[in-house]
Amino acid sequence: MAEFGTQPQEKITIEEIISRLKEINAGLKQAVFNLHDKIELFSSEPQFQDGLEDLKRDVETKANLLESEVKSLRNDLKTIKDLLGSNLKEKPT
Repeated sequence: MAEFGTQPQEKITIEEIISRLKEINAGLKQAVFNLHDKIELFSSEPQFQDGLEDLKRDVETKANLLESEVKSLRNDLKTIKDLLGSNLKEKPT
């Protein structure tokens, strides 16, 4: 079985805990602020918006092509099943 360190925990005061929490809170606030700035930057860039629109159109086009191909394959499969079914019915058993 793995042994864990058996060093006694140093006692942390409430004031130290509060101080650490304030530091973490400040860091998180800064991260949120930075993310908002980046989002605004991307939202305001026409190249980014145009790129997203182009990707969206490409994806929709590919989806439509795949959908029509699947329909065609289903029709082909139905035709093959019908032919095989009629051939089986014509043969005497």
